[in-house]
Amino acid sequence: MATTIDMLLHGFGLATSQGRVGYCGVTLLRGTKNILVDVAQVGRRAILLEKLKDRGLSPNDIDMVFLTHAHWDHSLNVDLFPNAEILIHPVERDYCKAPKETDWATPKWTTLMLEAQNLREVKEGEEIDDGVTVIETPGHSKGSMALLVQTPEGTAAISGDALPDGWSVGVKMPRLIFGDVEQAKASIRKLLNRAGIFYPGHDRPFRVEEGGGIHYLEKTSIAIMGWPDPGVGESVGGVNYTLEPERQTGIIT
Repeated sequence: MATTIDMLLHGFGLATSQGRVGYCGVTLLRGTKNILVDVAQVGRRAILLEKLKDRGLSPNDIDMVFLTHAHWDHSLNVDLFPNAEILIHPVERDYCKAPKETDWATPKWTTLMLEAQNLREVKEGEEIDDGVTVIETPGHSKGSMALLVQTPEGTAAISGDALPDGWSVGVKMPRLIFGDVEQAKASIRKLLNRAGIFYPGHDRPFRVEEGGGIHYLEKTSIAIMGWPDPGVGESVGGVNYTLEPERQTGIIT
């Protein structure tokens, strides 16, 4: 039975003057098992449940949750899936027990959340379903990993934040590094050598073309709503949207 790939939620790389908007991609694999790759944070819980329902699934139908890494924006909904094994790399699991003080993406309570689940450690080369293989991609975090999936169109990588977006293809660096810079560079090279289609952590699916350009496979959209109110007699509120003038990798040491 061929495994199908369905990106339930696209990831977004959004930051504001008031903090980061952590919206990671969530991908559903359907083969002999139902596998979710990353599960997002609680602000996306309702829409995640809605997307599953649209596909005739409930949280009880998920057999595995594969965490590319344990950062808050990828992991906070692990409690939703009572029948699922939660797959994590042993290095990531161990690191969460004593994260660096500067690591704002891994709060100290992360280990309490994880250890309350049915955890299973997986490593490089393990096949978790037919044609679905673990690949280790450290750098963004200590124990980041990804999945390689054999498809009729070629090998696809569900890459998490080791290769989080199309920008990373060109610069050969992830957007953020909480682990080791050289490992992060090596992991991107490894992913680009092993796959041509990507389901990334903070973007929509794309194919890498000859010459290194990318071709997006799906359209995406996001609407930003809410307060502050413009106020009486004011023509605009305190909300505006701008592109970053110059993107660069953030290294958290």
